[in-house]
Amino acid sequence: MATRWLRWPLGGLLTLSVALGTTAAWGSPCIQDAKGEYRNCKASCVEDFQVAKDACLNRDHPCVERCRAERGLCREGTGIDQAFAACDATLDAAKQDCRDKFPAGSEDRDNCIDQAQVVAFQCRDSAREQFGPALKQCRRDFRVCARACGPPDVPVDAAQCKQTAKDNFRTCKANCREDFQVAVDACLNRDHACVEQCRADRQTCRQPTLDRLSSDIAACNARRDSDIQNCKDLYADGTPERDQCIDNAQVAGFECRDQAREDARPGLQTCREHFRDCVRACPPAS
Repeated sequence: MATRWLRWPLGGLLTLSVALGTTAAWGSPCIQDAKGEYRNCKASCVEDFQVAKDACLNRDHPCVERCRAERGLCREGTGIDQAFAACDATLDAAKQDCRDKFPAGSEDRDNCIDQAQVVAFQCRDSAREQFGPALKQCRRDFRVCARACGPPDVPVDAAQCKQTAKDNFRTCKANCREDFQVAVDACLNRDHACVEQCRADRQTCRQPTLDRLSSDIAACNARRDSDIQNCKDLYADGTPERDQCIDNAQVAGFECRDQAREDARPGLQTCREHFRDCVRACPPAS
C-alpha cells in the first residue's frame, strides 16, 4: 500500500518529533540539515513565483525585462549567492574529508558528517541574516521600476496570469514539504548509514548539473560584459544610444541566466526524486 505523506507545516513536524520522544529533535544535526534544505527549497519557490508574477504586470514587456535585469544585477551585488555557494562548497569538502578519514557506517563518520552539516546550516542562516535586507531592497527597487513602465502593446490577462503563478507556487511548496517530510522520516526512523549514502548519491547526481549551470551562467555574464564594453566603445558617454545599448545587453544577459536555470531544473528535480526513493528504501533504524 502506498504511503500517504501528510502535508504538515515545518514547525508542526518538528514539534511532533519532540512530542514522540524521539532522539532526533530540533537540535539534531540531521534535522537541522533537513530544515536547511527545506528553507532553500522554499526560497527557490518564492523566487520563481516572483519572477512569474513579474510577467503578469500589465506593463510594457521590454521595460519590465530591463527592470528584472537590474534586479538580477542588484542580487548579484548583494553577495548572497556567492555566500551560499561558499557554504555548500565547504560542506561538500568537509563531508568528503569525513568519508576519507572514517570507514562507511562507523559512528565516527556519522558524527563527523553531522558536525559538518551543523556548520553548513549555521553558515547559510548567517548569510540570510547578513544579505537578506539588501535582497529585499532589490525587490523594492524592482517594483518601483516596473510600475514606472508604460502600458503594453498587447494587454495581459493579469488575473489569469497571477492565478497560474499562484498555482505553480503552491505545487512547488508542496513538493518542498514532501521532501522535508521524507528527510525527517529519514532522521527519525531510517538507518543512518543508508540515509547518509542516499545524501552522498544525491550530491553526486546533482554535481554535473550544478557544474554545468555555473559554467553557463559564467558564459552569460562574460557575454554581457563583452556586449556592454562594445556599447561603451561604440557610443559616447551619456548618450541615449549608449544607455539603450547597455540596457539591451543587460536584458540579454538576464534572459541567458534565466534560461540556464530553467535548463538545470529537470536534472535537479530528478536527483531529488531519486533521493526520496532511496531514503524510503532504507531499512528501519536499529
